[in-house]
Amino acid sequence: MGKHLLIDFGNVISLDQPRTDLMSMAAAAGLGVREFTERYWDCRPEYDRGLSALGYWTGVLGAPPGGQLLCHLVERDVSSWLHFNPASVRMLDEVHAAGVPVSLLSNAPRELARELDRHPGLQRFAHRLFSADLQLIKPDPAIYTKALAVLGVQASDVVFVDDRRDNIAAAAAVGMTAIHFTGMPECLAAVVQATQ
Repeated sequence: MGKHLLIDFGNVISLDQPRTDLMSMAAAAGLGVREFTERYWDCRPEYDRGLSALGYWTGVLGAPPGGQLLCHLVERDVSSWLHFNPASVRMLDEVHAAGVPVSLLSNAPRELARELDRHPGLQRFAHRLFSADLQLIKPDPAIYTKALAVLGVQASDVVFVDDRRDNIAAAAAVGMTAIHFTGMPECLAAVVQATQ
């Protein structure tokens, strides 16, 4: 069996969140950018694991947001992740053109997951696997085992790409070929070469 590319979304296919988006969310939340960013990430693991948007944003704000504010924050949050990295898109085009199956494994809440399911740039993916749907988050070894079951492949047939070293280490521990994403040309070339 040939190789299967399993790739992360945030900061790999997408660019880092623009600071202007974080500033917009912080202003809506009535918090300074630094405090908002700390709360945003401190509460994120449970949101990625399946916590509701209301539960997540209540944790970030310290009180339940009203309906309009909740909708605004969810929309701003989702849109902040939709800036695609042109270099990664070109690399994926090359892998797709070679006939290599590509799937997504991303820590993402349901709201972002559903938007990515609809995104035209991800329609060629064999599988789009999201932590909120699986109720598991990277780097829990169980999420990699679950991904392998869905893909129907052996770990040795998978090339896994992620920007976080702890996620890379966990994937390697289950037997995947793991590549730490840096965005550098040599990294992109290494992904293409590993999938051949």
